[in-house]
Amino acid sequence: MGQEIELKFVGPEDALARLRDSPVLKRLAARRRAKTRELKALYFDTDDFALRDAGVVLRVRDEGSGFVQTVKTIGGPDAATRTEVNATVAAFVPDVRAIGDKRVRRTIEMAARGRALRAIFTVEMQRTTIVLVPKRGSEIEAAFDVGRVMTVEGDAAEAPISEFELELLSGDVAALVTCARELTPGLPLTLALQSKAARGYALANGEVSAPVRAAALVLPKKANASDAFGRIVGHCLQHLLGNWTAVVAARDPEGIHQMRVAIRRMRSAIALFGGPFRAAFQPLEDDIRRLAQVLGAARDLDVFEDEVFRPAAAAHGEDPRLEVLTTLVRARRREAWTGVMSTLESDWFRGLMLDIAAATLAKPWLATSTAAVERTARVLARKRLARGLARAKKLGKSIKSLDASGRHKLRIRLKKLRYAVDFFASLYPAGKVSKYLDRLGALQDVLGQMNDAAVARKLTDEFVATDHNNEAAVDYACGVIAGWHLGHDGEHRKTLARQWGRFVKLSPPWR
Repeated sequence: MGQEIELKFVGPEDALARLRDSPVLKRLAARRRAKTRELKALYFDTDDFALRDAGVVLRVRDEGSGFVQTVKTIGGPDAATRTEVNATVAAFVPDVRAIGDKRVRRTIEMAARGRALRAIFTVEMQRTTIVLVPKRGSEIEAAFDVGRVMTVEGDAAEAPISEFELELLSGDVAALVTCARELTPGLPLTLALQSKAARGYALANGEVSAPVRAAALVLPKKANASDAFGRIVGHCLQHLLGNWTAVVAARDPEGIHQMRVAIRRMRSAIALFGGPFRAAFQPLEDDIRRLAQVLGAARDLDVFEDEVFRPAAAAHGEDPRLEVLTTLVRARRREAWTGVMSTLESDWFRGLMLDIAAATLAKPWLATSTAAVERTARVLARKRLARGLARAKKLGKSIKSLDASGRHKLRIRLKKLRYAVDFFASLYPAGKVSKYLDRLGALQDVLGQMNDAAVARKLTDEFVATDHNNEAAVDYACGVIAGWHLGHDGEHRKTLARQWGRFVKLSPPWR
């Protein structure tokens, strides 16, 4: 069983062509010649995708000279490492018995439970590869993949493939990152952590450009703090980049929401682990915060129009003064979205994504050889979770009398606690974790509704202050919104007190 360490970038075919002809690539190739071949691979699973849900991908590839079966794991110790097991098979069908690793073979057998494996989708592409030597002792394979992924049965659907990959063959990960930094600047090539298999499954579900939620995170039972942190940050980065297409290609507001959640989870993880982990990310924290602000500006306006203004306007009935505010909100919303789009397609964003991925690979926090990086994830989790719960309970003692500012602080503390529980969930009994997260989620829902009203007041104040041409109409419309939400405040307060009482009675899963 081997490990595949690679960095992959997606972009238009003309960008790949420019990179292939670039002086930097030619220098790193050092007269080595490129090789081009046609590849076709079939990906197999059960009807209900049991292999994928078990964390493995099974494919058989026709390589011209024979058939190679590959099993890859989903999720790894960082943003770029995956485990893979290869075997030669006799035909274009899988042979589970040929899997040499007993643990991987057993995982597939238990997931399939005797059910037939069928082809779900196929990948057909032209791959051009060339070996790069950035320094003595390091070899990296550069691959240019152009083709398509297609579903196999029913009404065939397809999506294009246009990718550039760098795979570490020998040497250290620093050489891999250096190559990526030398080759990609100035080109519209964005780091992508979504595999071809993930794209194939999304295509089979009709969700190619759909927003994605954070997948379940599984930490090894004996993981130390260093391993846990690398996996968690890589997991957050995968969640973030998994929504890039939903925003840039599909312009889906939920995509922005999920990207913002991913950034919040990442920032929460950095603060949660603290010490050498936070110090390692200190050079990136300002840029991560800047990205959060850009996404937040658009998300606040999305929520304001769709969840705050629209229901209030519908309850009030037709009124031309409300239309004035509608026009103003939509103009501001378009402006915020323009900011998001220019950011997500900028060299700055591409560089930040690569920097975060590089940190999960190089693990700079290990330079500080202290007990903080070596202690078990269980020990760290117990202390951090207990502290987070205590801070939330301290503020929640006066739950019935909290003002908007206090509720906002409680909401943030509970959100951080929920992220932390989610990070370490695999270390505790699933049933207890699920119940605890449900209670936390119910609290967050009502606090979120109350916070929406607070955000609405802030935005309406800004609208009144900036639109002097329609000041009276805007002021009136903002009053309608504030009044409508104020009418629900009493109901929200009662729900909040009830949900808080249920939450504090529940024993946390780490005890």
